[in-house]
Amino acid sequence: MNIIQQIEREQMDAVLAKRNVPEFQPGDTVKVMVRVVESADVDPKDKKKKAAAARAPAERLQAYEGIVIARAGAGINESFTVRKISYGEGVERVFPIYSPHIADIEVLRRGRVRRAKLYYLRGLRGKAARIFERTDARARKLNAAWKGFKKPKGEADDLTQIRGGLTQVGGIDAVLAARLKGLNLYKFEQIANLSGDDIANLEDAINARGIVEKGQWIAQARALLTAPADGDGATTE
Repeated sequence: MNIIQQIEREQMDAVLAKRNVPEFQPGDTVKVMVRVVESADVDPKDKKKKAAAARAPAERLQAYEGIVIARAGAGINESFTVRKISYGEGVERVFPIYSPHIADIEVLRRGRVRRAKLYYLRGLRGKAARIFERTDARARKLNAAWKGFKKPKGEADDLTQIRGGLTQVGGIDAVLAARLKGLNLYKFEQIANLSGDDIANLEDAINARGIVEKGQWIAQARALLTAPADGDGATTE
């Protein structure tokens, strides 16, 4: 691996630490949540409001739903094209898969197609442009894939206090904590109550087999829950 590939891998890992990239292909219907940064309309003569608007730009999520008609590129440069019909007109948009402006990609429906590029849809309308849904075993398996925990209430705990087991192996650093938060796992109480199936799904999602046991996450989370508020909360039992 050369330097360029290493830098690209680091950038991809930084994005994957915040969100997951689901498995999808041309013909699938997806919903892309795009981060849109907006600046408030401020009177140019009002310097105070203008400075405040410059310091705190408004950000919102915009959903873009349509059919994937193509995927192109590889690695950090991989992108996909999504087509939808808006007010009777076909609209297409190209998204880089590892763009930091994408908050989430959700697969709504898996289509059955035999081509890698579905540009022929541009010339079709109505029922002729419909794509049949995949119902094979692979589609059922992908649809049933584990997507994360149920989002808990309350503020996130500092999971980096789980520093690993006796040998300081398997701890949670800032990058891993961000990945866990993307799976809606960000409270000590959740870790303390992990079941065997939860652990298996979690380790598959972060591609780290045995990390929960090696890091003694459950024992440390329980200790942190019972520790006094002014204590450091860390334990290596």
